[in-house]
Parts: sequence; C-alpha cells; structure tokens
Amino acid sequence: MFRYFGSKSSTASFVAGIALEGVQVRTAADAFGGLGNIGVEFRARGVEVSTCDLLGFPNAFQSSRIECSRTPSFNAVKSALGVSTSLELENVLSEATVQSGWFVREYSETRQFFTQSNARRIAGAWGAISRWHRMGWLSERERKYAVASLLNSADKCANTAGTYYAYLKNWHRKALKPFQFQWLPIEVAGNRGRAFQGDALTCLRDKQFDLLYLDPPYNNRDYSRYYHLPETLAGLKAVRIDPSSKCGQPLRKSVQGPFIRKAMGLPYLEELTASVRWSRLVVQYADGAHIALARLRPALKAFGSLTEHKIPALGYRTTSGARAHTHHVFIVDR
Repeated sequence: MFRYFGSKSSTASFVAGIALEGVQVRTAADAFGGLGNIGVEFRARGVEVSTCDLLGFPNAFQSSRIECSRTPSFNAVKSALGVSTSLELENVLSEATVQSGWFVREYSETRQFFTQSNARRIAGAWGAISRWHRMGWLSERERKYAVASLLNSADKCANTAGTYYAYLKNWHRKALKPFQFQWLPIEVAGNRGRAFQGDALTCLRDKQFDLLYLDPPYNNRDYSRYYHLPETLAGLKAVRIDPSSKCGQPLRKSVQGPFIRKAMGLPYLEELTASVRWSRLVVQYADGAHIALARLRPALKAFGSLTEHKIPALGYRTTSGARAHTHHVFIVDR
C-alpha cells in the first residue's frame, strides 16, 4: 500500500478494536481519512464509514477502499478497447509506454524520482487513463480507482525515502524494479461507505454518527507539498513545473495549504468535535506532536467521560534514527 501518507497501518487494527469495544457502532466518520486504513478496519467490522480529505489522491484511495465492494467494471473502456476482462485491462496499462513528455522530463531526466524506463511506462499508463477520462469512458468511481491503482503501483518503484518532497541521490534497489500496473486490492466486502473530498468541517457538520474518529496531522508541515507528485498525477492533466523547485513542485501551488494548517490546531478540532453529532469520540495523537497533550486532554474532557490508551507505533522521519513513537488513543463517551 502507498507509503507513509497518514499511514496508521501499524496501529489500525488495535485502534479499531478498542474504539468499538463496549458500544454498538453502526456508523462512523473518519475526518482525516488519509489512505483509508482505519476506515477499512471499521468497515471490516460491519461499520458504515464516511471519510474526508482535502486532496484528490487520498480521496481516490478512500473511494476505492471505502466505497467499492469489488473492482469496478470499466465496461465502457473494455468495449472501446475490445477487451473483456479486468486482467486484460491491467495488462494494457502495464504495457503502455511513451518516449517523452512532461512526466518523463521532469521526474526522470531532470529529477531522478524514477528510472527513465519506469517513468516512460508510468507516463504511458497515466496517459491512457487520462484519455479514457477525457473520452467520458470512466465513471467517477472508476476514475478514482484507476488513479489509486496507478499511484500505488508507481510508488513501489519510486526512488524516494518516503514522501515526494525529495528523491534519493543514488538509485534505491526498489527503484530499479520494473514498473508493473496492478489493480488496487479491494480488501473487504462490508457495508459501503462514503468518501468526501473537502474540509471535514464542511463535509461533516451537523451529520450524525455513532463514532467520530479524529487523527489530525501531527506537525505543521503542508502535506500537499510533500505529496505534490501523486496529487498532480491524480488530476489527470499535464501541469507546468517550477524549474527552480528541486523536488518538481507545480508552478501553480496547491490552494489547500492554509486549510491543512488550520486543521492541525486545537481550535479547529474543538469546533469540529462540537459541530458533529456523535456518541463516542476517538482521537489518536502522538507524543511530541503539534498540540501539547497537556492542552488536548482537558479540551477532550469538556465533551464527556475520557479514557486514555497508550500504544507503540511506527512513524516516518526525514532524518535517520528510530521510527518508534508512542500514540495516545483518547476515547470520549457522552
């Protein structure tokens, strides 16, 4: 699965277990949905899940993992290309290639995010999906599933340590593996949920859920910049790249940065918690993160009865050193 972006894969199963313990939960909202890891865990336990994210590429993952119960049909594409199975369509995207273009130039020749061979094949698959979208052959869910599958496949051969804010000076062994397009696995067949793209306050305000799960950003970085490349690819349109940017940021910067930074603060969390109707609130947060735990605890106590769990977790670091962290899972019941 696509690495590091809000990834709670090391804790998702445990957190879902304690979040649902002792209460009946039919519906849940994950306000900062990331790649949908916690949403998938809730869904596997029979919960109807709603997720949110500001950016397009995490929304594509959330849609694929929360809204889909099977691989989308792609009937219009299959009919247009004269193929009959999803495996044949997967092979079409694996074998597509281009010799040049903005992606190859910017992210292989100028910046070594990918080997030239892999960049040509990624660009070929991206170009095919973009064309299907322009031709009107893709439903909204099919578009998002194709995008998530492409990004997940490309990430497996990216020459990065984690995020896309920098590339490695030397070729990592995984970057030398040939790109192969593969459909994103549909892990569960539980209740289908809803994946919203937008600010959580706007998307969830006045809605009612049995459980509200909050896993806000832990630092003050603008993750739209750290994941600019997958977000650009998710847009299915060629963009102009800032020639002065070492990491290949688009010339036109994301407008979501201020919204992302606002969501990192305690006032935003308090407003969000107050604006959604819930019976149980679950907040997962890390030691040493942007909001001091000494401020977070009393703010949560104001909403109900508070219990706290501590769990070990793995986290991404931009510098060398241990990746072990302690996460706190706060549970508030009304």
